[in-house]
Amino acid sequence: MRALVVESPGKIALREVALPELKDDEILCRVTYSGICGTDLAIYTGETNFVRDGQIKYPVRIGHEWSGRVERVGAAVTKFKPGDRVVSDNGVCCRECKMCKSGNIQLCENMKSVGTINCWDGSFADYIVMPECHLYHLPDTISDKNAATIEPLTIAYAALTKYSITPETAIAVIGTGAIGLATIALAKFMGAGRIISVGRRDTKLDIAQKIGATDAVNNTKTDAGRAVMELTGSHGADLVVETSGAAPAVQQAIEMAAEGGHLAMVGFYEEPLQNLDFGSFVFKRLTAKGIMGELGLVPKIIDYMAKTNLSLEGMVTRIISLDEAPGYFAGHREMRKSDIKVLVKIN
Repeated sequence: MRALVVESPGKIALREVALPELKDDEILCRVTYSGICGTDLAIYTGETNFVRDGQIKYPVRIGHEWSGRVERVGAAVTKFKPGDRVVSDNGVCCRECKMCKSGNIQLCENMKSVGTINCWDGSFADYIVMPECHLYHLPDTISDKNAATIEPLTIAYAALTKYSITPETAIAVIGTGAIGLATIALAKFMGAGRIISVGRRDTKLDIAQKIGATDAVNNTKTDAGRAVMELTGSHGADLVVETSGAAPAVQQAIEMAAEGGHLAMVGFYEEPLQNLDFGSFVFKRLTAKGIMGELGLVPKIIDYMAKTNLSLEGMVTRIISLDEAPGYFAGHREMRKSDIKVLVKIN
């Protein structure tokens, strides 16, 4: 089968690899769509702390945002059959350690991340293997393309559900990538009264408003902190979700937050946070929380999509084939100026 392999920083190729063998509790899935994530691009360039601190070890078979169909099941699998439409968690437990055997797979001592750190072979491939405990059925109402956006939605869900959201809640979302737009769409469905999108490109801010943002702020043209204060009548944002991973955005998040407000820090910061004026954070009595993906959120998003018809297909700006993927990675710096979510159509 074909698989996309980052062999070393800046070197990526589509390789023929052996079809995986299955353990009794594992399932072979034929991948339909797989989304390109900023982490995939950072692994390709090597410009990530995950490489510098040794958590990424080349070669890496990347990809973790996917949808597909069951091709073959292991002898002990009972909940799935060939042809079932599926998605998965993006973490894989070992099923052998003390925590796994006690049923607490969240605390697996040997957890692997799909296509990233401590790598479980990823989804830019014709097939991916997943244990039954990490696989989920897709209802017919959710398309394959929409299903490939579930993983970014799980991050947004983890950020938003840590706080109480009402029609009086003002939320500012910094960043107009996939997770930023997913946060905006989900915040709208959760009933937030004001959702302010903060970004650098008007084309992406326009999409943000189409999927739920009540206001848009281009932070290359105006002071974003001041703009959010003006839009909220000097109150500020009750919740600021920082998804960009840009060091200056942390200061912006503090400036636009309401007194007693909350910061949800989603972005990975690849450079030290220098010249950060932390006095306002203390003076405003803010609370900050780091947000990462969590096991078990995928079925919550599937249920949410099924009940609300929530779709993020509108943020898919490009669909390419697996054969085209190496070229896209090579030219991604220019492409990303306009692209939000790129899907690789595989089977």
